[in-house]
Amino acid sequence: MIYSFPKYLAICFFFCILSFPLLLQAQHTYTIESLPSNPLGSSFRGLQVVSDQVVWVSGSRGTVGRSTDGGAHLRWQQVVGYEKRDFRDIVSFDSLTALIMAVAEPAVILRTDNGGLSWQPVFTDSTPDMFLDAMHFVDAQNGIVVGDPIKNQAFLAYTRDGGLHWSRNPYGDQQPAIRLDSGEAFFASSGTNIQLLKTTPNFQFYMVTGGLRSRLIGVGTTFNQDIPFAALGSSRGANSLAMLNNHIGVIVGGDFARDKDSLHTCFLVNTRSANPFRTPQTTTHGYRSSVTWITRKALIACGTSGVDISTDHGNNWMNISLTGFHTLGKSPTGNYVFLAGSGGRIARMAIH
Repeated sequence: MIYSFPKYLAICFFFCILSFPLLLQAQHTYTIESLPSNPLGSSFRGLQVVSDQVVWVSGSRGTVGRSTDGGAHLRWQQVVGYEKRDFRDIVSFDSLTALIMAVAEPAVILRTDNGGLSWQPVFTDSTPDMFLDAMHFVDAQNGIVVGDPIKNQAFLAYTRDGGLHWSRNPYGDQQPAIRLDSGEAFFASSGTNIQLLKTTPNFQFYMVTGGLRSRLIGVGTTFNQDIPFAALGSSRGANSLAMLNNHIGVIVGGDFARDKDSLHTCFLVNTRSANPFRTPQTTTHGYRSSVTWITRKALIACGTSGVDISTDHGNNWMNISLTGFHTLGKSPTGNYVFLAGSGGRIARMAIH
């Protein structure tokens, strides 16, 4: 077909208008700013971003860090008596109050109300094979901790008073039994494999498993389905979950032993769909251990092989850094994403 010149120009103009948002995304630059690192070189998998100013991190060698000025300065400490422990997750409600989770030998949760000047144990369990993986709080009172299965049953404990007391039976009777297969467990890679949605009248949450079987499991919902990884193994499966609401979310993971492999490292979730798991059009660029929403359209994910951004609900991902991080978090009301990883590495990225 031969177009007249004015019609041809109109068509070109139309397609330029359609592609303009994509051009803007392609031209946008994201700057990850390094912050003062931990002098011990600890590996950080616990991170809580309270605000643009208040940030807590936790990790190996009993290390906890706290900043009240947006990461410009961090106050580091090795918790006395726990210098050889690995605090794989941290939850904080403000600049003074925090909970840290030592995974095993024995499993311990400590709490501070004075900015880390002192810590008190609020949960201890010496059960053989006990290994805690992650904590999540929906507010300053209601929270949950998940651990690897004991006798094929996932370990769960709940609190309704900010972590001062923990219970296995939040419903007043026997807790819901969540059976896991042999070789199926939780990856304690970033403290983000469980997300509490609501606590009234009962606790409702989602969690993801990995290993020889990988599932998205809902408690308080009827959802329980396998995530369609191409192959599974001890180092492969889902690591992190970010739900936007009760049924829409994103899962990341992959194979941490082959962290540059991009096969099945991200799944888009719609638990109300007949096909609840969908792979992105352009997926994350390697294994990813942590993901979070930064707006209702945009997400950020990190792993040991780099950091990716999506601005279209997770459908397409763009790599913005090859520097590895274990975990990340966004200020709930602010403009910064903070990242933490191995070698004492801490960083910050402004959201434009």
